[in-house]
Amino acid sequence: MNGQPSVRGFLIQYFPVFMGAIFASGFALVFAVPLFFESYFQDLSLADNVKWSFFGGVALTLVIVHCNFMIARGRPVWMWPMVGVLGLCFFGVLPTIAYRPDRLIYSLSLLFPLLALLLLNSRRHREMRGKLVEVRRQRELIIQAAKAPRPRR
Repeated sequence: MNGQPSVRGFLIQYFPVFMGAIFASGFALVFAVPLFFESYFQDLSLADNVKWSFFGGVALTLVIVHCNFMIARGRPVWMWPMVGVLGLCFFGVLPTIAYRPDRLIYSLSLLFPLLALLLLNSRRHREMRGKLVEVRRQRELIIQAAKAPRPRR
């Protein structure tokens, strides 16, 4: 109608990959952080292990949430801290095979960070980040135009 893309069309096209990356990142943290603490800090009591796993998981989850919020606001450079957290999850869990963890937990701890990185690098996610940058620039132009001094009558 007016040449502007619809929100519904945007969400239908890009929302699944955006949410898939968020959920894969969340599951990567859910599996990797407890396995990391259980393997490398075996001297910790169960209560301390749970406490530090919880706080570490919450801190990394806040990083992931903030990065996704900034990506949604049109700042694609915030994808790199997410890549760092996911790489930390993957490379932190990879050597735990020496501690003989449960095979399923170990496999999922390696699968989810790789899946999240795959989704972040997908063509659709890259397109979405580009379109969100365009929306941010349009929003900034509208705000500048609204703040411009108006001539007096």
